[in-house]
Parts: sequence; structure tokens; C-alpha cells
Amino acid sequence: MSQKLPYEGLALLTDLDGTLLTPEKTLLPADAAAIADFRAKGGLFSIATGRGMQATAEFFALFQPDFPAVVYNGALLYDNKAGQAAASVRLPQGIRPLLEELMREFPEIGAEVLREDGVYVIQDNPTERQHLEITHVPFVMRTLDEIDPESCLKALFAGTEQQIGRLQEYVKQHRFSLVNFTRSHRWFLEILPHNTSKGTALRKLRAMLPAGTVIGATGDFDNDTAMLLEADVCGCPADSQERVKQAVSAKNGFISEKTCADGFFADWIAEFLRRNGR
Repeated sequence: MSQKLPYEGLALLTDLDGTLLTPEKTLLPADAAAIADFRAKGGLFSIATGRGMQATAEFFALFQPDFPAVVYNGALLYDNKAGQAAASVRLPQGIRPLLEELMREFPEIGAEVLREDGVYVIQDNPTERQHLEITHVPFVMRTLDEIDPESCLKALFAGTEQQIGRLQEYVKQHRFSLVNFTRSHRWFLEILPHNTSKGTALRKLRAMLPAGTVIGATGDFDNDTAMLLEADVCGCPADSQERVKQAVSAKNGFISEKTCADGFFADWIAEFLRRNGR
């Protein structure tokens, strides 16, 4: 009988941007070493991101997640080992007129729709261009006649913080309850299928992991909150949104004194292990 490894039964699920990755979108050596040690001793590791497949591909290659990753903010679970989706949901019937209304009412805001095969810009602006450049995704312009939004996993609107704030107020009208909205950055508001979030994705993952696995989740922004509340143990960097800190505090979680730029993730792993008596 093989000897049980010290961190078996533990799993980490983490947001990328602003949590695991530095502002330069890199991984600190100390964080990489802590993750490698955790996995070598039996712990499981995966990622949960709002990014789509194209923008996440380099991190699949870097991390080789141990269990399905959450992409598109929960609309898709991707099993990198099998090279295929483990679960997915699409934008609903009736999404097209809502997108058309938002594009008409907010012509200054950029918009994109995302499928597994790519990101398609349906309304251009400088923030949208910058977003694609940062995530190394090619600019591909399409109309809603050319790309069926009901085949997509999510949509994203990009603009200034003030523009997105106005958009967020606008979509509080009842007809928009057909879908979920989440703020994934000061400059982004995302449209997801109804009852879809990183939190609902974590619930699906729990059923895929060995029974009794203790799941620790980390994130820094509004779109991470549902996942943090769903996890067994949660943590966040020092510079997380106040709403995120409140959610972590409500779960008696860990608010680090460090940010993603100075070693938050290694700090989080040490705390996660301490809380689980390892």
C-alpha cells in the first residue's frame, strides 16, 4: 500500500489576474515554488478566470492544472488533461435583442462575445483594443449576424470606469434578469448565462473531486466573490476590492498583508496549510 502524501485531500482554486499573477502578468518565483511544493506533496491545483480559452492557453501550458479549470467566469469548465470541456453553458435565447439594445444605448462602449474558438468584437473602442492587446488575443471584428450570440459563453463590455458604472445601473432593469452580470474589472462588465458564476462552477468541481476534498479559493475582484463564499477556506490579497474583503471576513477567511506583486500566493498557501493542520 502506497504511503499517503501529506497534502492529499487539499485543493487550491485561484483567480489569475490580480491574485496569482503580478501586474505584469507573470508568476513570482516564490509563488511558483510554493505551488510546486504543494503539488509535490499531494495537493491539487487549478485556476478560475474570466479569461477565455485563447487568453488562458499560456497558463494551461504553464500550470497543467490537476483538475478542470474555470474559464469564462464559470461558463466553461475545461479539463486540460483530457483536452476537452468538462461542462459548459451558453448565453440564452433572447440575448441578441439585449445586446443590440446595449450597443445602441452605449455606442461609446466596446463589446465582445466569446466562444471556445475565439473572441469576436461586436463594437469597437480604445478600451476594448487595449484589453485584447494585454491578453494577447487577436482583434477580430464581427456583426451579430455573423456570430450567433446564443452560441457564445459570455459577452463583455469595455469602457471607462464611469461608462461601465452607468451601464451597470442601466442593466438593473427587469428585462435584463434573463442573464447574470458581473464586474470583472473597473473597465469591464460581463454578461453570463443565468445562474452562472465562478461559485456555481466551484459547486460543479466539488462533485468531480474526491469526496471530502477541502477546497481553498482565492480572488481579488467582484467576479470572484461567489467562488470565495462557496469554498471551504478562502483568502484574498491586501489590495482586493472592499466587497471581496467583506466576503472573506464573513467566511472567517484570510486577508493577506501582501499583494500579487509581493508574494501573496505563497503567503496564502502557508495559511491554508496551517488552517488544515498540515
